[in-house]
Amino acid sequence: MTSMYLVLPFLIPPVLSILNRKLGYLSITLASLYLLIFSLYEYPYELSTLFIAISSIVWILTSIFSIKYDDYGNWLSPLYSVIILGITIILESSNYIEFLAGWEIMTIPAYVAIGLIRKEYRPPYIFMAFGELSTAFLLASFIIASVNTNTTSFTQLTSPLPLILATIGFMIKMGILPFMVSEWLPIAHGTAPSNLSSVLSSTMTLMGIYGILKIAELTTDIPVAFSLFISAIGAFSVFFGSLYAYVNENTKGILAFSTIENNGAILVSLGLFMFVKQLGISSIENMAFYTVIIYAFAHSIAKAGLFMSAGAQESQAISHTKKLRDLYYVLGLILLTSSMSGLLPNLGGVASWLTLENLLITSYILHSLISVIFIAIGAIVAMGEGFATAALVRYITYLSLFRVDYKKIDKLLSIPMLVSGILVLVLGTVLPYLLYPYKTSMPQLGMLGDSLIVTEYDDAVFGAISPLYVVLFISTFSLVTYLVFGKPKIRRVKIWNNGVNDQEEYTAFAMSNNVRLMLRKILRTDENKYLPTYGIDIFWEYIYKFSRGAMEFGGKFGRALINSSVSWYVLYIIIALIIISLIIVI
Repeated sequence: MTSMYLVLPFLIPPVLSILNRKLGYLSITLASLYLLIFSLYEYPYELSTLFIAISSIVWILTSIFSIKYDDYGNWLSPLYSVIILGITIILESSNYIEFLAGWEIMTIPAYVAIGLIRKEYRPPYIFMAFGELSTAFLLASFIIASVNTNTTSFTQLTSPLPLILATIGFMIKMGILPFMVSEWLPIAHGTAPSNLSSVLSSTMTLMGIYGILKIAELTTDIPVAFSLFISAIGAFSVFFGSLYAYVNENTKGILAFSTIENNGAILVSLGLFMFVKQLGISSIENMAFYTVIIYAFAHSIAKAGLFMSAGAQESQAISHTKKLRDLYYVLGLILLTSSMSGLLPNLGGVASWLTLENLLITSYILHSLISVIFIAIGAIVAMGEGFATAALVRYITYLSLFRVDYKKIDKLLSIPMLVSGILVLVLGTVLPYLLYPYKTSMPQLGMLGDSLIVTEYDDAVFGAISPLYVVLFISTFSLVTYLVFGKPKIRRVKIWNNGVNDQEEYTAFAMSNNVRLMLRKILRTDENKYLPTYGIDIFWEYIYKFSRGAMEFGGKFGRALINSSVSWYVLYIIIALIIISLIIVI
């Protein structure tokens, strides 16, 4: 059964949030701290504990941010609390029923929150449609798994079918290609308030990663073709997610597509984990596993901080954002974007290096036609990482560097961003040495003892990096440069707007317009009009038509058979589902 003594504290915040939303956020902070400490103490080596650590850190930072940020009335805080309750149940679940109950408890309040806060029908309905489609695949997977094993508990699976169905369901929740073409994740996460977007992108999609990894560990027979397919889908998600992030004009839209890119990179390692697990290559299996964990830490903590930075802005249009003159905010933003750009010594740099390194070493070891597939996947991921770096450079420059107008920011808003930035830096130099099993030292290179993290096969070193060495190198040379040359001088040049005429300043739209012009057949639907804000790809037109038809049918069906207030019926269903789910868990 679920570890209820760890879940019970999360039943309190929804009640307190109704009485006082700030008290609710404070209680979530304390409950998350309790969950983190006791999980590490009671079962430090379990898979769920690693994801609990990631989630708890995000919830603590985001809840502190929310104390000052939340001005959305009385409903956001209780719904936010119930979402976190659902995620906690997922992480503490010991069987399929508990997992599915937590999945629904996590999903339904998010749908309500997006709809209630923004008063728009399209984002919440799209979110709920994809959320329930995900649930349908998970339900089918769990039923088959329970029938095959004669138990609902998590136990060894001999058939790969539950893994295949569950992976599709989890991929839907993660916004992975091909589900990305509907842009449902950027629309839903971009529409939600920033503190909710932070939880959705950092921990809700994280449950998809956790679910795939958990079911994959239980499955003894994984088809090689399926593993390769998963890695390929992940690679294309990296590329297109980062490309769409680069050309997006909405701050939250940029971050939402960046989430798809990050999830795609993690999916690449998940596919590799399944592949080498089936082949029995234990060293690469371990390296791929810890790559997933390290990337999950890097993505979740950094994305939480970045969504908080978007919430600190008055405008979501990146070309109209204001420069925030706050040292904590700017420093945190620099660390966060550099981590998500894959730069060492931040944790994101370690994760990106491990991802590409594992693909290269696998292709080298196999030395067959399949090697070409892994090389191609690595090349696509590398190109995607390049676009991701450009997208984040664009994000930070227009939030903290280019514009001259500025506004002040409350310290309670900026400090969580600074802490999240410091965390990805500190964890980059600490976490790999704590978790990653392959380390060595090379005194002849002047390295400190065991400061290198390596990739290896048959006890032979394939590649190595040292985040600690990078920290010392950058710190030393930065200090020397400052002492010799002093503060950097600003040099102004004539503006070039990438083909955009009649602009008095170099806008964010102009910065990415060269890519729009080169890829105009993909990035616009007709010859005269660019798709605004979220509009990105040529597939959306057809999916939108299908969705409109489905909505019209649903409206006629509802008016014919449910001839009262649909809102009340939806509310009844939501309440009933939450109550039933809680009864099942308890």
